[in-house]
Amino acid sequence: MTKKEIYKFIAFPAFAAALMLAGMLTTSLFSGGVTAQNFETISSIESYTKNIIAAEIPLRIILTFDNLFLMFYTAAFIFLAIDTWNKDNIWVVVVGLGALIITAYLDLHENHDLMTQLTTAINGMPISLADIQERMLWSQLKFHSSYLGFFLFAFVLHSDTALEKFLKYSLWFGYLPIGVLVYTFPNHIFDLLRYFFMLGGLTLLGWTYFVRYRQER
Repeated sequence: MTKKEIYKFIAFPAFAAALMLAGMLTTSLFSGGVTAQNFETISSIESYTKNIIAAEIPLRIILTFDNLFLMFYTAAFIFLAIDTWNKDNIWVVVVGLGALIITAYLDLHENHDLMTQLTTAINGMPISLADIQERMLWSQLKFHSSYLGFFLFAFVLHSDTALEKFLKYSLWFGYLPIGVLVYTFPNHIFDLLRYFFMLGGLTLLGWTYFVRYRQER
């Protein structure tokens, strides 16, 4: 596999993952604010059941985008690991990639769990409080696993251009602290900032590697 091919296999999946995030955002905006995160926090069983039934169609669309997003961003970071790996940083890359693969698995589990809860509610069967509590717990672990993975990859990302430097520092000083604050001090502002950091970060990753792809002979 040539360098040019690796750059292409990072850029285009990263762009595709960003497009899936944009699709989720658009669906949320046109559905009155429905997001998967609405069902990843604890609420009363009655409220949770009522809201998940009411959100059926946009939630199905969002989860479709999210499942595709997971495939694309995982592929992008596997090829990013191939590009950035060397004998001096092997453990940083291995642990970072491992954290992101765990994130992808937990996110897929979460999506299928939400579909199971939606189907349960639509069929008139009860959703237990323990199920809701467990969903919140695993959702928090999922996101914090991603924070670790992105934080570590920032150490090995290229920093030859201003955009590459900006991406690296935004992962250290933007995405990480804001992501932690989402759960320790819940606020919709932090939710939005985290979302746009993800969308902007993947777009920037795709662009910087697209430039490298075009420049590689």
